[in-house]
Amino acid sequence: MARPGCSLLPVALPADPDRASIGTAEQACAVLGRPMPEARVLPTGVTRGEIAIDGPGPSGCCRMIHVSYLTAGLGVAVLDIGTGDIPVANKGSINGTVSGAPAIVAQRKNPSSSGDIVTYLWSREGLLLSMLVRLDGAVSREAADRMADSVR
Repeated sequence: MARPGCSLLPVALPADPDRASIGTAEQACAVLGRPMPEARVLPTGVTRGEIAIDGPGPSGCCRMIHVSYLTAGLGVAVLDIGTGDIPVANKGSINGTVSGAPAIVAQRKNPSSSGDIVTYLWSREGLLLSMLVRLDGAVSREAADRMADSVR
């Protein structure tokens, strides 16, 4: 199967439907049918961590990609990628943009720390993207916004 921008070599995908498995950018490309989107602008000290691929659901569809971002070895953000659009029931909650696309952006208190969490939900070119960023001394709200805006 042709996957624009992806390797044409056969790629084996994780088969366990009950959990996400560590994967590669090539496997993510095979799942999505295109190169895996990821944040291109990272706050100082933040690096891309692991890529995880959900196993197929009971009907054999609906794999998702999860990309973690770390600072000092601790998770600071996660980007979830699947296919689809913002659900119709959520369209009324659109309150901003991410990379020029209509988005739902929300900031709330992090129940496990003294900082906040900001979440972004948007769709682009048939992909539904969700990013959660933990705001703390390493990542400001402005840096989180730039990180989400840079997902390509």
